[in-house]
Amino acid sequence: MAIEKKEKIIEERKEDFVEDLNKSARFRYFDWEKVKIFYYVAKSGSFTKASLILRLSQPSLSRQIAQLESHLGCPLFIRRKMGVELTRKGDELLEIVSNIFVELTGFARYMHAATAKDKKERRKIRISSTEAINAYILRKPLLEYAKHRPDLAFELISNDHLIDIVLNDVDIAIRPYDPKARRVQQEPLFTLKKKLYASINYLEKYGEPQTVEDLQHHRLLAYAHPEEYPYTDVEWILKLGISGDKMHLPFFTANSIESLIEAAKSDLGIVAAYEEMIVVKDSCLRNVLPSVTAQKIGEHIIYPDYFKEDKEILAFKRYLQQILSNEKS
Repeated sequence: MAIEKKEKIIEERKEDFVEDLNKSARFRYFDWEKVKIFYYVAKSGSFTKASLILRLSQPSLSRQIAQLESHLGCPLFIRRKMGVELTRKGDELLEIVSNIFVELTGFARYMHAATAKDKKERRKIRISSTEAINAYILRKPLLEYAKHRPDLAFELISNDHLIDIVLNDVDIAIRPYDPKARRVQQEPLFTLKKKLYASINYLEKYGEPQTVEDLQHHRLLAYAHPEEYPYTDVEWILKLGISGDKMHLPFFTANSIESLIEAAKSDLGIVAAYEEMIVVKDSCLRNVLPSVTAQKIGEHIIYPDYFKEDKEILAFKRYLQQILSNEKS
């Protein structure tokens, strides 16, 4: 009996040892490439968007995320029709991974900048904002700054979709304040105020509206595919003077401010646009219902924490604040 009991204890300890070994092996062979894929899926909010960024097929991404979930022993995403939603454990993992990505990116950027300086190479600074802001607010001061800084190479990136600085590999973003952003600096830069505009010929033909309720008798110009513009309420003009969740039916739609301004200049109707933009100032359109304005949008200059003491980034930030804040505040 004593021998049988001893053999049983040995067998139980053997099973515990094998279990501990398996746990150790699972961690030892942990696939960090799958963590990278998890980060991109979580940040972009869908397998579709992540597959475009990573240039991998959706089935491949889905399979690797499933393997990661199996490895960790918990689900990381809730699959929805319009994308994915993080589980509680997924959110915890994203917090950890985000910190790692920021630290690694910061280290790489610091080393690259130091190497470029030692070799007397031009340092590249990548800046991202929406197409309209880049074209009609940011481009002119950026070109002027670049004239006096031949040691720097600027890359201006236009993107109307939501971005993540680390995910999209940019140094500076000009966007509205993001309360969910992690490990970044966000400082006010300028504000934008949207108003209504129409051509003189249009107003002479159709009359000038005196109240927002009068807009139901006018031709309204609006953005096509409003879901593609997450930073501003492009449907604001279609909600004016109408109750509930209803909206006016637009007379003409386009997916760019240039096309909408041209339509207004061609006497097609009334357009909503930011008065601060050069394309509006140069359009010769008349401000309709001057007291009616959309809620102001505060644009911020956003950059990662690892640039908090970067002299070039800080110098450029101060320049933009001086030029744009004074003119747009």
